[in-house]
This record gives sequence, C-alpha cells and structure tokens, in this order.
Amino acid sequence: MAFVLAMVAWRYDADTGFTSLIRFGALFDEGRLPALDGQPLHVFPNPGYDGQFYAQLAVDPDVSKPEVQAALDNPRYRARRILLPAIVHVLGVGNAWLTLNIFALANLAAWLALGWLLWRRTRADGWRGSAVWLACMLSLGALDSVRMSLTDLPAMLLIFVAVEASVRGRRWPALAALAAAALTRESSVLAFAAPEGGDLRTGRTWTRHALNGLIIAAPLALWLGWLLSNVTAGDNTGTKNFALPFAAIFNHVVHSAQEIASGNLSYRQIFGLIAVPGFLLQAAWVIHRAVGGGFAGEPWLRAAVPFALLLLVLGESVWFGYWSVARACLPLTFAFNLTLPRDGRFWWWLVIGNAFALHGIHRMLPG
Repeated sequence: MAFVLAMVAWRYDADTGFTSLIRFGALFDEGRLPALDGQPLHVFPNPGYDGQFYAQLAVDPDVSKPEVQAALDNPRYRARRILLPAIVHVLGVGNAWLTLNIFALANLAAWLALGWLLWRRTRADGWRGSAVWLACMLSLGALDSVRMSLTDLPAMLLIFVAVEASVRGRRWPALAALAAAALTRESSVLAFAAPEGGDLRTGRTWTRHALNGLIIAAPLALWLGWLLSNVTAGDNTGTKNFALPFAAIFNHVVHSAQEIASGNLSYRQIFGLIAVPGFLLQAAWVIHRAVGGGFAGEPWLRAAVPFALLLLVLGESVWFGYWSVARACLPLTFAFNLTLPRDGRFWWWLVIGNAFALHGIHRMLPG
C-alpha cells in the first residue's frame, strides 16, 4: 500500500496537480471541453489515453451537448461508462479543476477500498492470504487502472462487493452492485451468474440466471437507449477487439518472440510472453473448477467463467498492449487467486499465474 501511495504521490505537480494520471494527449487539444481552457493540465506529447475522455465526462456528463460530444473520441462508447464520471461530477461541485483531481484519484480510492475488503477476505489464511492479497492488488490490471485513471478498477470493486454479497446469500445487494458495475464498465454484465448457483441441468437454474442477467443489464439498457436517442456521434468499439478463439493469443506470442529474437528485449515483449501462460493458467483453473462442480457452489467461479472465455476471443487490438487484456479480465485474476488450492500446488501456481504482475509494478515506477 505504501508503494502505490508513493507512486501516486510522486505524480503530483504543484502546477498541474494529479492530472498526469489522466493522461491528456496533445492530439486532442483542439476538441477539449471549453471548461478546461486555461486549466493547468499535464499534457503528453502523444494521443494520451482513455482516461482523458472519462475525466471530461466528469466535468460535464451531459453528453447530449455538442461541445461534450466534440471532446470525446467516441461519444456513445465513452458515455456508456457513465457512473464513475457522474459520481465524480457530484463530488466536484461544479469546479472543473477540483473535478479533474478527484477523478485522477478515484482509482486510488477504489484501490484502497478494494484492498481493505480483500484483506478482510484473506487475512485468516496467513502467509497464503497475504500472497493472494498481493497478487490481486499488485496485478497488472489493477495497477494500470490506477496509473491511467480508467474505469476497470472501480468496476472490479463493485464486482467484488457483488460476489461477497453472493457468498453471504444476499441476492438483491449483489444484483444492485453488478448493475452499478455494468454502468461503470459494460463488460461487468458477464458476472451475471455470481448471485445464485444451482444445477445447470435444470431449466429453473437457467431461468434464474437469465432473470438476474436482465435485472443487472436493465439500467445499462435504459442508459444505452437514451444515448441512441440523444447522441448521434460515435459508437465504434473497434474492428479487432475480438477474434477466433486463441487466434490473437497465437499472433501475440509470435510477434513478441520475433521482437525478442531481433534484439528488442523491452519489458513489453518479455512480459508479453510471460503473460500468456499466466493468463491461460488462470482461465484453465477457473473453467476446470467450475466444470468440476464449483459453478454451483462458488460465486467467484460463476463470476469469472465468462471472463475466462472472453480471454480466449479477445482480438489483436486488445493484445497489442497486452495490459489491456489484464484490465479486461481483472475479475478472472481475482477469482483465480482467491480459489487457488491451499496445498502444495499453491505457491507454484500463484507464481506462474501472476509473474507478469511484475510489469505492472515496473510501469508504476517513475519515468
């Protein structure tokens, strides 16, 4: 925790505050919200990253305004993830500079809250519990969301709340948390099976899962309907986000191996190769446990199986920066670590499944 707090504090600047965490890019200077004119932003000499669009939604979440649409690279797509910007907008009380800095630190707040909840879950397991805590909280997906002010970690916090509510048999709080997670990051609907188990050989179980899925997706569907009616610009989710199973993974391995063979020994390429067996072990373990009977009795497995399957069909545009895969499949990483067997396999599987997290720690360092 001290490490993450120190790395966030290091990014503070007396003039630009914490806005370096948002990663505004010079490429989008001209379209930026008028409310940000004159604000001392930290601007990178490149396109920047996605957090800059969500931060501007936090300053003004009324995406029906032409100036708000002009500030977003993909208005309908960005506005789907409205919950975090809306909450920060309320906390910012109309002050654009305060709103930006709250947004920049929102992921840190989510990280701390998640760390506290996870510690309550793992502390009884001694050293193994501490190792699971570290593997989850210092995972590449979690740290990258903090480092670039994204929506992945806040959504993960809500999924965690939902799954833990499911463990206690509290269906409606779990459904409410997942509905909120879907408005934070729409892929969170994949955790729809977490609230209830049941025998998948019965129609009643499938009916209950379908009903839960409809309840979780309903607020998001209503919001998407409003966006379709009131926002005419931008709903391009990318042409290479998905591919045939294992196709993009294979291409990623080949590309990374070729780069290393040609002398490019960058962290990106080395850890890009290390990540593949880690991801596949996470997916294989979760699917194996679920098929072996865990789906009915373990909410974490029910939440994570769809993300294990998602991993296999993610496309080249996601694997190009493989840390995007780590963020997209963050619930898979949590489920893997939390359900690892507490026997002789534990330490080996923990290390193999999480070794690429070292790249996330490296990416948090100054420079």
